[in-house]
Amino acid sequence: MGKLGTLLALDRHDRVATFEALFALTVAQVLVRIVPPRKWRDRFGPSSSLSASGAIGRDQLEPVRRVRFAIARAARNLPTEPNCLPQALAARRMLGRRGIESTLFIGAERDEQGKAHFHAWLKVGSEWVTGLCDEERYALLLPDGSEAA
Repeated sequence: MGKLGTLLALDRHDRVATFEALFALTVAQVLVRIVPPRKWRDRFGPSSSLSASGAIGRDQLEPVRRVRFAIARAARNLPTEPNCLPQALAARRMLGRRGIESTLFIGAERDEQGKAHFHAWLKVGSEWVTGLCDEERYALLLPDGSEAA
């Protein structure tokens, strides 16, 4: 089955979420690549310096998973390869439209040569939405860009 067949096999809600994710990812990529962060970061809310914790409500589980899969599906099918930050920003926007609060994390880790590698991920409570990683490896960055202790 080709990509069109796969899309048509999805239920109506998943198809709509996929198109929404394609649009949200495209917008997030443009913002991240050409607009200085100080001009757009407030549109997506602050990043967190604290770990997300807590259980997700049963009523939130389905839409959170729908958004997670829609973002992953859209990322695979865009002509560009959106990295972790646009994926997290797009998913956060989609969840916000559904009235679901999420926590955006931006962290850095250093390789053997001391070079910093950045990563962004999004969670709702303890449920992963984008950027699955080993959180312990990253020093979280605060919204102003300083490192968390």
